[in-house]
Amino acid sequence: MAPDLTLILDLSVGGFVAVLDASDGVLSHRWKTPEARHDALGDWVEECLREAGASFPDLREICVGVGPGSFTGLRIAMAFAQGLALPRGLQTHGFSSFAPLHLSAAIPANLDPSAPARVAVIPAQAGKYYVSRGLGDAGKLLDTDALKSLGAGGAAIAVHAEVPALASLRSAFGRLFAVGGNWDGPAVARRARASGLGADKPLYLALSAAEAKAGEAGTHAR
Repeated sequence: MAPDLTLILDLSVGGFVAVLDASDGVLSHRWKTPEARHDALGDWVEECLREAGASFPDLREICVGVGPGSFTGLRIAMAFAQGLALPRGLQTHGFSSFAPLHLSAAIPANLDPSAPARVAVIPAQAGKYYVSRGLGDAGKLLDTDALKSLGAGGAAIAVHAEVPALASLRSAFGRLFAVGGNWDGPAVARRARASGLGADKPLYLALSAAEAKAGEAGTHAR
């Protein structure tokens, strides 16, 4: 039988792994909280494959989260995906880390016109947040006050997990959706295939500390 399974990986916030069959049915999945060790990714994938009654040669493609999110998590997930894909000639597809938030919240806004606006949020550093206001929005980096202003009118907020950094935001929004193990894996896989995003370049919305420092040095040098 030809390989026909899809593997989904994401370490942008916490960890998510899923194995889908040829019809995008979910055979197995794992969700890990943001405190989980990313270096256990290989074990999570093997557990999912065993649970699905499959092994690595049964994979046809890999969909991997490319950011924004944890610099370390993104690099680990993408390197793992490439390490599996390159020797086997597997297809790889990237997806924005905002996509699972927009696609997996309990009331899909694209199916319910009366649903409130939804804001997808991923914690960054120094009291800032990566924010996307829809599937077509690539996102931007906002501070706390700017993010809270988006809650006007009863907008809902969707997050990957109820981490402490988000506690102060709850009162500014009409509703909070925490997307943990309740990912819509099939919708994410379809989005990844159609996104046109590669799986070899992280989607960063902010400079790393090293890049910021290099930029400051360049400015002073002028």
